Amino acid sequence: MKIMHIVGNRPQFIKLALLHKELSLRDAPGIVLHTGQHFDENMSDIFFSQLRIPSPKHFLSINRMSHNVMIGNMLIQIDQILGKEKPALVIVYGDTNSTLAGALATCKRNIALAHVEAGIRTGNALMPEESNRYLTDRMANYNFCCTYQGVKNLEQEGFGPNGNGPRIYNTGDLMLDATLSFAKMASERPAILKGTGLPGNFVLASIHREENRENPDYLRNIILALNSIHVETPVLMPVHPKTKDLLRKYAIETSFTVLEPLGYLDMLSLLQKCSSVITDSGGLSREAFFMRKPTLVIMQFPFWPELFIHGNCARSDAQTEDILRKHQGLLETNRSFDINIFGDGHAAEKISDAIVSAF
Repeated sequence: MKIMHIVGNRPQFIKLALLHKELSLRDAPGIVLHTGQHFDENMSDIFFSQLRIPSPKHFLSINRMSHNVMIGNMLIQIDQILGKEKPALVIVYGDTNSTLAGALATCKRNIALAHVEAGIRTGNALMPEESNRYLTDRMANYNFCCTYQGVKNLEQEGFGPNGNGPRIYNTGDLMLDATLSFAKMASERPAILKGTGLPGNFVLASIHREENRENPDYLRNIILALNSIHVETPVLMPVHPKTKDLLRKYAIETSFTVLEPLGYLDMLSLLQKCSSVITDSGGLSREAFFMRKPTLVIMQFPFWPELFIHGNCARSDAQTEDILRKHQGLLETNRSFDINIFGDGHAAEKISDAIVSAF
């Protein structure tokens, strides 16, 4: 059975590493198509080398385009590759433009489609990721959900139980698999904090989402909050290339420690060492949850409502005072983390077994 994995960004590379390994044990590893959506070496190549993912057989180098133009270019090139490779199954991950383009091309070729991380909804129809997920779920033959909420969302939208229409599985989260699998390796990384002058108690921040970085007022508000927190507790933020460009464009000054983008293992190492997390990343907020770190998510409509129900996590608007108040509230709250809602750390095995069984 020939399988094709279509990926394009950091979280997808991490999920691919776990699933590719398990499928390899079942003699069905598959080939990798990388759309190039994340083009920076630190945002792409370093993940493949660190996580020992085989080099992509196909690399499209499609990036720095508007959503529609990007998806259109991806659709054309992915379709051509599908015509040559003729896989029996295509696996797409998450909610990016790469995900939707891969799903569309696969569906139009009448090739079986599996969606890893299905069923997530924010309720914000204007968010690009929301439409990407919704449409991909509708086209997929196999929808693999991370939690009970993903299954519930799909059932509320009219998806039938297993065996009736697209199949729905609650397998747990590949990101939990990755955190558990790579935590020891990350802890043994060379000291990433050397040269920063930071003590062990620091806040790890990450701001990259379009709704925050493209609005100069929002971006300025967030940076002002981080600058203020840094006065009492050191703040460390690896900066996404686009965020870095916009900070320069809007002349927003940072007084905290800024790093270049980091690989997965280095970020996981920082997560182990930090005292709390402030982010607008769906991936990092989950990883912080798995590491039981108090986390503030700066999004109006977060991807993972489960975090706020089952852990010491809060949501904030992109307003300076709201960020400061909510972050301080997290530090004064002692709530436990029920990471079991994301599975038992064996999602890759369950997904692989389902795929092999289905074919």
